[in-house]
Amino acid sequence: MSAEVEVRAARPEDAALLHLWRAEKSVRRYQPLAALSTSQLRAELAARRAEDLWRSRGDRFDWIILVHRQPAGWITLVVHSWEHGLAECGYSLSTPFQGRGLMQRALTRLITDLFSRTRLHRLEARTAIANVASQKVLEKLGFRREGLLRGYFQLDGVWIDNYLFAILKDEWLQDRAASRNGPRPGD
Repeated sequence: MSAEVEVRAARPEDAALLHLWRAEKSVRRYQPLAALSTSQLRAELAARRAEDLWRSRGDRFDWIILVHRQPAGWITLVVHSWEHGLAECGYSLSTPFQGRGLMQRALTRLITDLFSRTRLHRLEARTAIANVASQKVLEKLGFRREGLLRGYFQLDGVWIDNYLFAILKDEWLQDRAASRNGPRPGD
């Protein structure tokens, strides 16, 4: 039986979980997460209004991924421009939930909502070039690798190159429509 995967808006009471997850070695391996206390995370989450996303307002949003109603990880969305419909997503799963195909399912749910309920037109994601698992998630979702971001961030004193991936709203909606209609002749 496949796992039930849901996403819900992060709440201030999720701060302790986020703090714990952000300290996991497997979560930190490919991303430079700022050292934030539980109280700092709680304050950040309290300052955000999830409903603003659906009104095309705000610039940062967080969701908790639930697997059989158990918290398993998170997704973050940073809106760079509402005017141009440009945003970037980031995501992580807690160590016990990695490698099970859960992130692809969580992102599918969220991206479908984002492109059907907001003015977002382009969704970007970056991955460290060594993070092959994350790249596979994005490729399975239909994201295209658009470029190499050299020396994009520093991790443990080493400059890390990243790949830039993106998908457009029209591509996402076409892919979803095609998958609902089944394989095309000749596929």
